[in-house]
Amino acid sequence: MHIIASEKMYSMKASLRLAFFLAMYVLMCFGVLVLAVNESTAQPIGLLVVAMVMMPIIVSICGGLPVDFIKSKAK
Repeated sequence: MHIIASEKMYSMKASLRLAFFLAMYVLMCFGVLVLAVNESTAQPIGLLVVAMVMMPIIVSICGGLPVDFIKSKAK
């Protein structure tokens, strides 16, 4: 029973950490967009948005996450 509670706690901590990092990333991207819009020179907003969307994907793949990570690993 103690093992099950420990696994639930680990799962909850992992999901909280994921939510925290996701929220911080979204806030950071929003801040960059606000700064880019308020610049005096024209900024390529579309390119900036594409870079913000693709960066976590590129980092995940380069960091070792397989491209088909959604596929179940049951054998």
